[in-house]
Amino acid sequence: MKESGQVQLGDVVALVDPAPTLWVRVAAVRSGDRWDATHVEMTSGIAPASWALRRWTYDGAIFLSCEITGSEGAAWLRSHEAEIDGIKVRLAETPEGQMLQWHKRSSLQKYGLFDPLPWPSTMYHLAPQPLASRPGSDSLIGDGPSFVSFAQAVAAYFGCPLPTTGSVDNATPMFQLPDLRGRIAKVLLGSADIEVHLEGAGLGGMTVELASVAPGPSEGLSDASPQVVRFPLPHGLPTGAWVVLKQGSEWIDRKLINYPNSLHADPGVEVVVEPMTELQALISGGEGPTVEFKSILPPSGSDTRNKVCATVAAFANGDGGHILFGVRDDGRIVGLSGLDTQKERDTVARFVSSTVTPVPDFRVDRVSHEGDDGSVLDVIVLTVDQGDQPPYGVDPAHPKYYIRRGATTFEASSDQVRALARSRPPADQGYQPPYGLQLS
Repeated sequence: MKESGQVQLGDVVALVDPAPTLWVRVAAVRSGDRWDATHVEMTSGIAPASWALRRWTYDGAIFLSCEITGSEGAAWLRSHEAEIDGIKVRLAETPEGQMLQWHKRSSLQKYGLFDPLPWPSTMYHLAPQPLASRPGSDSLIGDGPSFVSFAQAVAAYFGCPLPTTGSVDNATPMFQLPDLRGRIAKVLLGSADIEVHLEGAGLGGMTVELASVAPGPSEGLSDASPQVVRFPLPHGLPTGAWVVLKQGSEWIDRKLINYPNSLHADPGVEVVVEPMTELQALISGGEGPTVEFKSILPPSGSDTRNKVCATVAAFANGDGGHILFGVRDDGRIVGLSGLDTQKERDTVARFVSSTVTPVPDFRVDRVSHEGDDGSVLDVIVLTVDQGDQPPYGVDPAHPKYYIRRGATTFEASSDQVRALARSRPPADQGYQPPYGLQLS
């Protein structure tokens, strides 16, 4: 099934026209004696979570929202002009014959500047680009909340986080068409099974499947809403696991759960397992961009200890990650026998803090696992957050910087170091462990 493609504007207008209700938000800037749209969002079926009927007016910018019929919205698109609260706003035009893009997204999935919707939806671009760009860099003060920039006002009005670039100029006007036939309301990942909660008016005849890199179980659905389907996990969560709600060759909704499909489980996936099972779930994906195994703790002064610190720096320069001490390269849990794990946790924290520069946010936890013979195997988990002060290196006196490619740590080139220094990701978007795990 195609998940994106091209469509003519007339086809989008035909989808807008029959909608009983459209929830609309518009941002526009003054151009002489008229208003030109910079951002347009039309949604049918269900209002975005942060949508509200409100008007913000400033000297050079205006933000408007309204609730209209689909036929009114279609008329706006045909005439390239909207009228909201007595204000006329000029809309972007699409050149004759030019195709527009569409994208399908799953429920709760974030897309661009727009609110994630609780139902799966298709996003249709209404024009190839916005009609106007943001105004100058002046702050906005007027009949509405005050903002230091137009971009911040757009983020607040449309209920979206401000992009790391600080720019909102590339957001094309959009029509969102939710699919209310069915959705995966939530997925509960337990120690013995995975529980899928489904809702919708058209579930009858659909199938829900636990897919992965290998064939998985599936179950046909009845007309009832809501429904709950459970799939047992006799061998734990498979690699590349995802839950898909489908009808024929079309996926209606889906939730990606683990690597390599996704580093982070999709919104709506909740982990309800004990720490031991969390450890097994983390190990199940094998070593990769955010996971490394070590069968022993590296002794003082060893090359292995330096390599561990290099991997810590690489994780901090990337998306974060876990180093598991007491796990062999093949994923077998062997534990750290005969050690004072509290003392060793302190040792790990000290050598990371004294070697990696700048020191990233990290924590060192102990997780106990019951072996096949009933013995208790202790694993130390070093969790490194994505850093907000890259580049991160090893040896404060003469730092060398590192990056992660697949399951291997490499020394970064000078170009890569410069790119890391420019990236500076936001401090509040640290690494989220796979499957939503929080080891303790």
